[in-house]
Amino acid sequence: MKHHAAFGLAMEDIDAVVVEDSKPMQTILRSILLSFKVARVRVFDSVDEALEASLAEPPNVILTDWRMAPTSGYQFLRLVRHRHMEPLCYVPILFITAHGTRPLVDKALRAGAHHVLVKPVSPSTLFKRLKWLLADDRPMILENSGFYNIYGIQKAMDEQAEKMQSLAGARLHHRVATQKRAEVEGAVEAAFDSKEEEPEKVFAGVKKEAPPKQHSAAAKHIRNAGFAPFKGLKLH
Repeated sequence: MKHHAAFGLAMEDIDAVVVEDSKPMQTILRSILLSFKVARVRVFDSVDEALEASLAEPPNVILTDWRMAPTSGYQFLRLVRHRHMEPLCYVPILFITAHGTRPLVDKALRAGAHHVLVKPVSPSTLFKRLKWLLADDRPMILENSGFYNIYGIQKAMDEQAEKMQSLAGARLHHRVATQKRAEVEGAVEAAFDSKEEEPEKVFAGVKKEAPPKQHSAAAKHIRNAGFAPFKGLKLH
């Protein structure tokens, strides 16, 4: 096992290669790297040009974009990591891309990239990543596929994926539990509201009896006498 080509070096000793098809981004990265007082910065528009120059003079670190044509950054990574590319296969590669999705990061790291940065990258972030890289003592190993990779990276990525899956499951469980709780609370509240309204509805449905009719003293006398007014009265 062997360490990557930048391990143990000082920032001032770094020979950096930048592969970027955007001219403005080339200028930005060159300016940032030179502000770190690195020894050398070489910039290339395409993978083919960078590969040819890097084979002739292997750099200590490669910074490359992901989406490029006709050869992509991922294809460049796979070319560099092949065992027939020694000593270039030991050069650490940092991706700087505008498409830093989780699947892209997973794919890049599993294929042997040391880090993935998302555009726009700040000078402080890039400096920290380079300082971290210079101290990264993970050795490079040759896999059965014939490509070099970072020792332990596959296991580390599997563990991270498992943690993310567990976290996603926990979030889903929490969301479902919260929804069920809201449904139960709504049902209980509706039940209490129904009980409070029930007496009002019962009384509202009861027909009130009319108060007993009051009769005059004359009417009472006639009723008690056993005859009704005008009963048997003949009209002439």
